[in-house]
Amino acid sequence: MQSVIQDTQNILRGFKMTLEFNKLLSAFIGIVFSILWVLVILAFGSAFKLVEITPFEIINGFLISPRLGLCSLLSVLVSSIKSVEWGEYAVLVVLVMGLLIIWSVFAAAITRLAALEFARGEKAGLKDSFSFVMKKFWSYFWSPLTPILGVLFFIACNVVGGLLGKIEFAGEIAVAIGFPLAILSGFLIVFLGIVGIIGFFLMFPAISSEGSDAFDAISRAYSYVLSRPLHFISLLITIIICGTVLSFAASLGACLVMKTSYFTVGLGMGDKLNEIRAFIASLSGAGDAITSLNPISMRIAALFFMLYIVLIKITVGSIIIAFAGSASTIAYLILRKDVDGTELDDVYVEEDEEDTVAEETVPLASEEPIVQQSPPTLESITPSEQEKSESAEESQENNGLSPKNQE
Repeated sequence: MQSVIQDTQNILRGFKMTLEFNKLLSAFIGIVFSILWVLVILAFGSAFKLVEITPFEIINGFLISPRLGLCSLLSVLVSSIKSVEWGEYAVLVVLVMGLLIIWSVFAAAITRLAALEFARGEKAGLKDSFSFVMKKFWSYFWSPLTPILGVLFFIACNVVGGLLGKIEFAGEIAVAIGFPLAILSGFLIVFLGIVGIIGFFLMFPAISSEGSDAFDAISRAYSYVLSRPLHFISLLITIIICGTVLSFAASLGACLVMKTSYFTVGLGMGDKLNEIRAFIASLSGAGDAITSLNPISMRIAALFFMLYIVLIKITVGSIIIAFAGSASTIAYLILRKDVDGTELDDVYVEEDEEDTVAEETVPLASEEPIVQQSPPTLESITPSEQEKSESAEESQENNGLSPKNQE
């Protein structure tokens, strides 16, 4: 029970870490690039009749809709995309690969920032985090992709075995004899797929914390999930609960801000603001159809209002993604300590990063205050000359050279 409370307290630190500017900025930029990538791919796909969904359906149905949140994006895509032979799968592959490239940079930067902040109490800059991520880019890229390729490989093996079954007489016998191999392949598909999906969020933190490659990240993710399944599930449930609360709070806060802004501005603007809001709602299908706004200044104002809605939604999404990256990194470090016995503050840091931290923490010798001495005066010089003459006379007396001795 004590360990569960401690884990919950550590996960709750992710709330505070989420509000760090660099993490929010990384998530914000990642979402912007993701939206642009999706719109571009759908534009080409719809132009070549590969998919029936158009970029305008995403813009109107999701981005500028006043009643849809970020969580509804998946349902919009699933309900809108309709199969057009194999073209849909080609578009899907290109779409996923592009998103994987984008988040292999920005999500990785979030986990790197979170690892340094949680383990060492250091708030690294974006330059250092992106420099680390670019050096390990292919590790981030291949770590989630490798289990997917493994699943596809074993699926292909079973499909090829099924094709052999179409051969007359010999095919049925060959499939019957070799079916245990299909069972083994099915087991590997389930194993790689399920464990890979639930252990996916440990892969990026593993690379960010250890500075290792994709193989090490995959092996650690699978090992930690299988070695401590109950501990992993408890951490996962805690993250989901905290993430749900944060998502609700962020969405509710954004809604209250927008409602308050609309209400207070509407007190002075009157029906003009209501017309603009009705026009935006009609584009997303949430209200009566309004073909246009007149004069042109109203259309320009509506365009700006759409932009503000998009920015608010991206901001909410940035908070959620920043928390997900921070919480997953904390969960990885906790599981690593439980399985391997490695301390929480043990995080890989490159030599140049250590030098940077040392320069920031240790003051330079040249920065120490210098005490300036005043130049000597005549008063300070005169006593020293008298002391020299007295010492000279004493030496002459000791040597028998005084005037009295000479007489």
